[in-house]
Amino acid sequence: MEAALVHVRSDGKQQLVPLKAGKVVLGREKDCQLRIPSGQISRHHCELISGGSGVRIRDLGSSNGTFVNGQKIEDAELAAGYVIAVGSMLFVVQINGEPANIDPEELSQRVRSASDAAAAAPGASTDSGIGSLMANDDSSVDFDFEFDLSDDDDDQPAL
Repeated sequence: MEAALVHVRSDGKQQLVPLKAGKVVLGREKDCQLRIPSGQISRHHCELISGGSGVRIRDLGSSNGTFVNGQKIEDAELAAGYVIAVGSMLFVVQINGEPANIDPEELSQRVRSASDAAAAAPGASTDSGIGSLMANDDSSVDFDFEFDLSDDDDDQPAL
C-alpha cells in the first residue's frame, strides 16, 4: 500500500507528501518527520500510522485539535479522499494513487459543509475549529515541508 498526504492550499496549489510505512509524526518540532513551522501546529501535533492495508491518525494532545472530515478526532481510521485539518492546513489522504485528482473548489465546499454540520450539532463548541480554515489558510506562506522518510531512526528520540 502506498499512502500520501496532498497539501491543498486555498490558491489551488498542491504538494504531495509520501508517507513511509510505520509512524510519521507531524508537528513544528525539529524531530518531527513532517515539520510544519506554524504557530497553529503543536510541537508534536499528531501521528500517522500506515502499513498493511490501512492508515490511522492519532492526535497527540494538540492544543488546536486534529480534524478528519470536519470532526475533531483523537484516533481515526483514514480512507482515500478523507480530509485532514491541522491548524489552518488542509491535507487530502491519498492511498494507492486515489483520489487521482483533487478539485480545490470541491474540497473547499466539503470543508464548509462539514464545518456547518459540526456547528449545528447539539452541544457544538463555539471555538473557531475547522470553520475558519479557508479564511485563515496559511497559503500566503510557501511551505516547503521538512520531512525525514528514511528508515534510519538512529538520531530520532523515542516517542
